[in-house]
Amino acid sequence: MKIIYGLFLILIVVLFPACIVSNDSNNKECGDCPQFAPPPADWCKEGTIVPGVKDKCGCQMPPTCEKKK
Repeated sequence: MKIIYGLFLILIVVLFPACIVSNDSNNKECGDCPQFAPPPADWCKEGTIVPGVKDKCGCQMPPTCEKKK
Protein backbone atom coordinates (compact mmCIF):
# COMPACT_ATOMS: atom_id res chain seq x y z
CA MET A 1 0.00 0.00 0.00
CA LYS A 2 2.88 2.37 0.79
CA ILE A 3 4.34 1.74 -2.68
CA ILE A 4 1.08 2.68 -4.40
CA TYR A 5 0.78 5.81 -2.27
CA GLY A 6 4.38 6.77 -3.10
CA LEU A 7 3.82 6.27 -6.84
CA PHE A 8 0.64 8.35 -6.66
CA LEU A 9 2.53 11.21 -4.99
CA ILE A 10 5.31 11.03 -7.59
CA LEU A 11 2.75 11.22 -10.41
CA ILE A 12 1.10 14.26 -8.85
CA VAL A 13 4.43 16.02 -8.26
CA VAL A 14 5.72 15.30 -11.78
CA LEU A 15 2.60 15.53 -13.96
CA PHE A 16 0.64 18.34 -12.34
CA PRO A 17 3.34 21.00 -12.79
CA ALA A 18 3.88 19.79 -16.38
CA CYS A 19 0.21 20.47 -17.12
CA ILE A 20 0.41 23.96 -15.66
CA VAL A 21 3.54 24.80 -17.66
CA SER A 22 2.05 23.55 -20.94
CA ASN A 23 -1.10 25.64 -20.44
CA ASP A 24 0.95 28.76 -19.66
CA SER A 25 2.99 28.33 -22.85
CA ASN A 26 -0.21 28.29 -24.91
CA ASN A 27 -1.41 31.50 -23.27
CA LYS A 28 1.89 33.23 -24.03
CA GLU A 29 1.57 32.28 -27.69
CA CYS A 30 -2.01 33.48 -28.04
CA GLY A 31 -2.25 36.26 -25.47
CA ASP A 32 -5.57 37.61 -24.29
CA CYS A 33 -8.59 37.43 -26.56
CA PRO A 34 -9.63 40.74 -28.13
CA GLN A 35 -12.71 42.45 -26.74
CA PHE A 36 -15.23 43.79 -29.26
CA ALA A 37 -17.96 46.35 -28.66
CA PRO A 38 -21.45 45.26 -29.73
CA PRO A 39 -22.51 46.63 -33.12
CA PRO A 40 -25.06 49.47 -33.27
CA ALA A 41 -28.73 48.48 -33.38
CA ASP A 42 -29.15 49.45 -37.05
CA TRP A 43 -25.86 47.85 -38.19
CA CYS A 44 -27.47 44.93 -40.05
CA LYS A 45 -31.07 46.01 -40.72
CA GLU A 46 -31.14 44.57 -44.23
CA GLY A 47 -29.47 41.27 -43.34
CA THR A 48 -28.78 38.65 -40.74
CA ILE A 49 -26.12 38.92 -38.06
CA VAL A 50 -23.86 35.87 -38.21
CA PRO A 51 -21.81 35.12 -35.08
CA GLY A 52 -18.05 35.27 -35.57
CA VAL A 53 -16.02 32.08 -35.67
CA LYS A 54 -13.36 31.14 -33.12
CA ASP A 55 -9.72 31.59 -34.12
CA LYS A 56 -6.87 29.12 -33.50
CA CYS A 57 -6.58 30.32 -29.89
CA GLY A 58 -10.29 29.83 -29.18
CA CYS A 59 -11.10 33.55 -29.22
CA GLN A 60 -14.50 34.62 -30.52
CA MET A 61 -14.16 36.90 -33.56
CA PRO A 62 -16.59 39.73 -34.35
CA PRO A 63 -19.93 39.01 -36.04
CA THR A 64 -20.56 39.66 -39.71
CA CYS A 65 -23.64 40.88 -41.54
CA GLU A 66 -25.00 38.56 -44.21
CA LYS A 67 -27.06 40.62 -46.63
CA LYS A 68 -30.44 39.24 -47.72
CA LYS A 69 -30.75 38.63 -51.45
